[in-house]
Amino acid sequence: MAATEGARRPSWALPPHPPETWLGALWLMALALALALAVLVPLGPIWSDGSDHQVLLGGLRAAAGVGAVLAGFALLVQSTINGDRWVRWTSAGYALAFLLILARSSGGADRDLVEALSVLSVLAVPAGALTAPWSRRGLGLVTVPAVLLAAAAAAAVAARPDLLDGAALRPGTRVAWLLTAAVCAVGCVRWIRFPVPRRWVGAGLGLATLAAVLRASAGVQHDGRWWAGLAMEDLALLVPGVAVTTRTVLGYGLQSRRWRRLEEEVRALRRGSRLLEGRSITPEDDEGLPGQAEVRAILDAGAVRVALQPVIVLPTGAVLGHEALSRFGGRVPTDRWFKAANRYGLGDELERLCLGAALDLLPTLPQQEFLAVNVSPAALADPGVVGLLEGADLRRVVVEITEHEAVADYAFTRAVLGRLRSAGARIAVDDTGAGFASLRHVLMLQPDIIKLDIGLTRDVDVDRRQQALVRAVTAFAAQVGTTVLAEGVETAAQLDSLRDIGVHLGQGWHLGVPVLAGDRDRTN
Repeated sequence: MAATEGARRPSWALPPHPPETWLGALWLMALALALALAVLVPLGPIWSDGSDHQVLLGGLRAAAGVGAVLAGFALLVQSTINGDRWVRWTSAGYALAFLLILARSSGGADRDLVEALSVLSVLAVPAGALTAPWSRRGLGLVTVPAVLLAAAAAAAVAARPDLLDGAALRPGTRVAWLLTAAVCAVGCVRWIRFPVPRRWVGAGLGLATLAAVLRASAGVQHDGRWWAGLAMEDLALLVPGVAVTTRTVLGYGLQSRRWRRLEEEVRALRRGSRLLEGRSITPEDDEGLPGQAEVRAILDAGAVRVALQPVIVLPTGAVLGHEALSRFGGRVPTDRWFKAANRYGLGDELERLCLGAALDLLPTLPQQEFLAVNVSPAALADPGVVGLLEGADLRRVVVEITEHEAVADYAFTRAVLGRLRSAGARIAVDDTGAGFASLRHVLMLQPDIIKLDIGLTRDVDVDRRQQALVRAVTAFAAQVGTTVLAEGVETAAQLDSLRDIGVHLGQGWHLGVPVLAGDRDRTN
C-alpha cells in the first residue's frame, strides 16, 4: 500500500485488554496444573521401576509434555492478541498432543497401545495446523469430529495385533510412521514460510518429520534409531514451546514496561497542566446545540461538504494522504452537530451521510495517497456505515476512530475493525494523550496509526512535560510498529520539535489548511 509507505502491520505483544487482567488467574492456574501433570505423569512409573531405561523414557516424555503445554498456551495467548484463528487452531493441536502424551505415559507395558498413541501424538499438531484454514470458513464444528474420527481410525489400525511382533516393528507400523512423516512434512512446508510464531510451529513440524522417519526405519523397539526418533519427537514439541513462550513473555514484558511508563507520563502531565482533563475533547454541555429540526434539515437536504486536510511526512514534507473533515456551514462546530444528532437518535444517519460524501472523493485523489475518514465506535454497529466502507478501496482508506461516544463493546468494535483490516484498511485512534480514555482506545483497538491530541502539539516546543509524553508515545509506537501522527501543527517551532522527537506524520495549518473539495478541484 503506497499510502503507508509499505509500513508493516503493528506487532503488538500486549493482549487487547489491560495488562493486569491478562488472560486471568484461572488460565494461569490451568497452566500450572498442566505443567505439573506433564512432569509427574511420565515420571510416575520410575517409582516402581527405576531402571535407566524407564528414567530415560520418562524424562523424554516429560520434556515432550512440557513443550506441548508451553506451545499450546503461548499460541493461545498470541491468538487472544491478534485474533488469529490459525494460531488458535494449532494451539488446540498442541493441547491434544499433550493429552495423548499423558495417555502414552499411563499405557503401561501394552506396546500396541503405546505405539498407536505415539503415532497420534505426533499427528496431533500437523492435524491442527493443516485444518486451521477450514476454521476460517466456519467449518470449525465439522473439523473437530472429523479429526477425532480420523484419530480413532488410526488408533484402530495401529492397535492391530500384527503390528508388533515381540519387539520387532512390522510393515504396518512402518507405513503408519511414514504416512505421519508425510503429513508432518506438508505441515512444515505450509508453516515454515510464515513469520513468527508460526515459523516455530513449522520448525517443530520439520523435527517431527525427521522423528517419524527415524521411527519408521528402526529395526526393533529401543534400538538406536528408535531412541533417536523418540528424542527428535520430543524436541519437535519442546523447541517451538520454548521459542514461542520466550517470544511471548519477552514481548509482553517489554511492551508492558513501556506501557506503564506511558501511563505515568500521562499522570504527570495531568498533574502539571490544565490542558488535559482526562476526558474527551467533545464538550459535555448541551447548551447551544442545534435543534432536531435543524439536524433533520441537514439530513434531508444532504447539506454536507467535505474539506480535505493533507497529512504530511514530517522528515520529507511529502503529502501522504488527506483527512476528510465534514462541514455543515454556519458557525456551529462540526462536533456539536454530531453531538446533537446522537442526542436525537440521528447519529448513524448523519455518519452515513458524511462518510458517503467523503468516500466519494477517494477516486479524485492520487493513487499513492490515502483518505482518512472519521467513524465513531457506535457507527460501526450500523450495517449501512460498514457497507459504505466495504464498498470502497480500503487499501487506500484509514478508518479513524473518533470519540463522539464511548466504546460500549470493545470486542464487537475489534471484530468489525478486524474485518476492515483484512480488506486492507488501516486503523487510527484519535486524541491520544487527551486522557486515560484515549490510552484505553490505543490498548484495546491496537491501531496502525496513533494520532496525538492537539493539546500535546500546542506547546510541544516549550513544555518539557509534553515533550516527554510525546517521546514516550513515539518510543512505544516504534516498538510495536505503529505510526504516530501529530495533529494541530501550527508553527515552525512545533514542527521542528516533533521532527527532533521522531514523530513521523503530521497535519495542521502550518502544513496545510483544510480545503473544501470543490475549491480544491478549482485550485488544481
